[in-house]
Amino acid sequence: MKVLDMDPKISSESLDGMIKGCEGTRILFTALDFDLFDLLDGSMTAEEISSKIETDAPMTGKFLNALVAIQLLVKRDGRYANSELASTFLRKSSPFYQGHILRLSGNTRDWSRLNSILKGDVPEEDDKRENDRSFEDVFDPSFILAMAEGSMRGGLHRTVNEVSKLPEFKKARKLLDLGGGHGLYAIAFAQMNPDLDAVVFDLPPVTEVTKEFIGRYDMNERVGVIGGDFLEAEIKNECEYDIIFSSDALYRKPDVLAGVLKKVYGALNSGGSVILKHWILNDDRTAPLTSVYFDLMLSLRGDWHHIYTENEYIELLQDAGFLNIRTLDISSQTSPSVIIMGNKEA
Repeated sequence: MKVLDMDPKISSESLDGMIKGCEGTRILFTALDFDLFDLLDGSMTAEEISSKIETDAPMTGKFLNALVAIQLLVKRDGRYANSELASTFLRKSSPFYQGHILRLSGNTRDWSRLNSILKGDVPEEDDKRENDRSFEDVFDPSFILAMAEGSMRGGLHRTVNEVSKLPEFKKARKLLDLGGGHGLYAIAFAQMNPDLDAVVFDLPPVTEVTKEFIGRYDMNERVGVIGGDFLEAEIKNECEYDIIFSSDALYRKPDVLAGVLKKVYGALNSGGSVILKHWILNDDRTAPLTSVYFDLMLSLRGDWHHIYTENEYIELLQDAGFLNIRTLDISSQTSPSVIIMGNKEA
C-alpha cells in the first residue's frame, strides 16, 4: 500500500484541542502574575509594557501577540489594550473578576496523580486525609473567593431568579444557607425578599470570609453566620427554618448525605422547603463533560466525594421524608446545574 493511499477518515483536531489548552493556560497565568490586565487601563506599546513590568522587550512583544491570538488583548497600530473578555473577567476592579477560580481550575496537582491512583497507589497524605477531618482547612480564603467568582458567572443570578418565583420563597421569613461559603446566595435571597432573614452555616474559618462579603453588601442586619461542621453538628439552632438552601456543598457519599438530609428535614418548620443547587450527571454518568471531569477530579482527592444524578438526588430526598419533589434545569455550557426542591409535610 502506498503511503499517500493511507488517509484517516476522521480529523485529529479534537486531540490537538485537548493538548493546546495547556499553552493558553500558561500564557494566561503569566499575564495574571504580571497584573497585566490591571496595568492596561488604556493602550500601550510593547516597549511601554516591557518597561513597566521589567521584562525583555522582544520576548514581551511575542508574549503580547500570543495574548492577542487567544483574544485576551487587542492590537491596533502597534498598541495593545484589553479585550472585552479581559476587561470583564480579568481586571481586579471588575465585579466579575475570575482570577482566583481560574487559578483553582488550572491547578494540575490532583490530575498529575491520576496514573498512580488508578493503579491503587494512594499517597500517604491521602490515607491521612481519609481519617483526619482537618483536611477541611483546604477551604482557605482563596478557595472561598474562587467559589464567589464562579457564582458570578451567572449561576447565582439564574438560581436566585428561579427561586424567587416560588411561593415558598415569597412567604419565607428565615432561610439557612448550608455550606454557604462566601454567602452571596444568602445575601441575594435577602435582597430579593425584604421580609427574609438569612443565616450562612459553614466552617469557622470560612465564616470569617463570609462576614467580609456580608459587610461589603451592607447586609449585617439581615444575614448572619453560624460556624460549624454540618457533617458533625446539629443544623437546628434557636429557631427552625422556612427554607434550607445549599449550593454545591453536598457532594458527599450517599450514606453521609442521607444523614445530612435527615438533619435538614428536622431543622425545617412544618411545610418548610429544602432547595439544592448542584451539578449533576446523566444516568450513565458519562455526561455532561464538565460534571464527568469534576466527578473524576474530586475522586482524586479521596473517595468521600460523589457526584449525583438527578434521580439519585430525588431518591435521597424521598428517603429523608420530603414530598412534592421537583426540579428546575438552570444549566449553562460551563455549569450543568439543576435546582432540586422538596417540602416537609405540613
